[in-house]
Amino acid sequence: MASTNCIRVSFEQPSHGWLPVKFSSNDFRLDIDASDVPINPVYLLYRAILDVVDGIEARVWWHLEPTGYYFDFSQPQSRLYCLVIKYQPNGRAQEFLYETTGTATEIILPFCRAIKKLASYEHEEHDWPKLEEKQLASLDSIIKFLKNET
Repeated sequence: MASTNCIRVSFEQPSHGWLPVKFSSNDFRLDIDASDVPINPVYLLYRAILDVVDGIEARVWWHLEPTGYYFDFSQPQSRLYCLVIKYQPNGRAQEFLYETTGTATEIILPFCRAIKKLASYEHEEHDWPKLEEKQLASLDSIIKFLKNET
């Protein structure tokens, strides 16, 4: 059966604590500029990937100062991953925007690739905090594991 999921994630060149984030999946598109204050959302994404692969639900907060987007990851059953995206306007309740379910290749690996590409960019620490080498090595291990899983 052919897959209908086509997730694309990219992080563009960061500048002064802001990271352009592009997400698309089928007919849904999201282009935002995320802030690294109060915490680096790419680090949260890295942790979320580790957690969801272990079957632990995880949330990534892409903060836009003061609004934000939430990416909620879960693994409702073995080898099946779910992503729910919500928006939270300043001081109001979260609004559901999008949900998709698929394999690790469809849901998780596009985020892994985006992190790896961001790590290859030349930029100063004040532009965007970098993941540590050991974290990138852990991500490489997860990528290999997920490729073997599917």
